[in-house]
Amino acid sequence: MGEPNNLKYLEKTSSQALIDVLNSDLEQTANQYNSFCQLINDRLAIHNSLHYNHSPIDPGYNRRTRMDLIKNIRDLNQAFDRLASLLNQSSFIKVEKGQIIPYDFTAWLDVGIKLTKEQINDYIKQVENVLKELFDFKTKYRLND
Repeated sequence: MGEPNNLKYLEKTSSQALIDVLNSDLEQTANQYNSFCQLINDRLAIHNSLHYNHSPIDPGYNRRTRMDLIKNIRDLNQAFDRLASLLNQSSFIKVEKGQIIPYDFTAWLDVGIKLTKEQINDYIKQVENVLKELFDFKTKYRLND
């Protein structure tokens, strides 16, 4: 049942490497998100029509690139927010030490004038943490893809 995260980290800062990594990671995240939503629908009867589509980021490293990146981050956060809301209202709530801890799958990146390797890697780490939480949920409830 192992589902390792294969999200890529940037080792160099070329603009093309940045775009390639983000496109690949967002596509992989979309696949894992959509798979998880289908899984909880099928196995836990948490009925949903949640879906996230990755929109390819323009490789030109221009204004269009930034707009595409902003759209993807916004859309992914909205998708994760809808999923968190659904799980928070389900009977599969997260409880730690007798306290209900709401699911929060937020990942954020400030798309400023200049993106650094460190910013991108921090964002990738945030998304990885969300995917790990979904994987832990699957493990806890013994779900298999």
